[in-house]
Amino acid sequence: MFLPVFSLPVPGRYSLALCGKSPCARVGQNSLYLPPLEPGSKNGKVVIIAGANPSGSFADSYFIDLGKLGWVNLLPRYEHAAFVPTSRPNTVWVYGGASETSNRNCVQVLDLESELWEKPKVRGDPPSPRTFHTSTAAIGDRLYVFGGGHKGVDPVQDQQLHVFDSATLTWSQPEVYGQPPAPRHGHVVVAVENRLFVHGGLAGDTFYDDLFSIDIKDLKWEKLAASGSIPGGRAAHSAVAFQSHIYVFGGMDPTGELNTMYRYHLEKKHWTQLEFNAPVPSGRLDHSMCVIPWETSGGRTHLCLVFGGMNMKGQIYDDCIVSLLEEGS
Repeated sequence: MFLPVFSLPVPGRYSLALCGKSPCARVGQNSLYLPPLEPGSKNGKVVIIAGANPSGSFADSYFIDLGKLGWVNLLPRYEHAAFVPTSRPNTVWVYGGASETSNRNCVQVLDLESELWEKPKVRGDPPSPRTFHTSTAAIGDRLYVFGGGHKGVDPVQDQQLHVFDSATLTWSQPEVYGQPPAPRHGHVVVAVENRLFVHGGLAGDTFYDDLFSIDIKDLKWEKLAASGSIPGGRAAHSAVAFQSHIYVFGGMDPTGELNTMYRYHLEKKHWTQLEFNAPVPSGRLDHSMCVIPWETSGGRTHLCLVFGGMNMKGQIYDDCIVSLLEEGS
């Protein structure tokens, strides 16, 4: 179902029809919402960074202008991490990922005003090269890294929490307490206030369904209890945090690609599988997802935007799908 105008009459899932030159179908990209920088502007942008398909990995960046509902492309990798630091909202920082031949552990930064990429000189010991995609989260000016892919279905065996401070250009590995998650890749990490949440992932032929958290103040890992419709083990899915919930979508399990969406209530520690009054999108993995605020005649609402990904048969998607998030639930 296409959504030509963002009136959002009923909750559900919608495909966006966007004008302009769009990125080709891809997997392993990042999607980030960028608030408007101009005074008085209501609508921001979504940046799609890099990715890959069978022809190779990409060194491009595209923007969805939410005011014009169109693509704006800029003029590199896939399964990398990306974040916007609080103190420098006009920049996007990218770390890790992979090319066709090897994994990476370098840092690059995109200046949104000059539209130029730079490779800053950083200090400290970075994590070993690895694929990330969704296995990082940012709080303030810092990017937090846990786990990631080594080779094939094998994760890196490193269980350290790595921290990159974009203000000081420094890597560090703080001492943590408690039992961390087992080594894994294809998991998701999201940040809510001062806490990081780690869900799912893969190691060899094992798919994890567990959920961990760590408070960056006391740095103690905790495995969280859960009730309700608990999602089965999965990897290569996506996740976002909104208000008191974490949303996860898609991914893969031993049966194939998934198209289900779940919501976890942080206070109640309860999972709910969401139902939609519209056709659900095709099952997919290695896609990207972000939350975007949107102004309507009735006030501000929030949308969850999914871009790209692939199925287990190798079909790669270039579609944009949005669903309305419930406010205050």
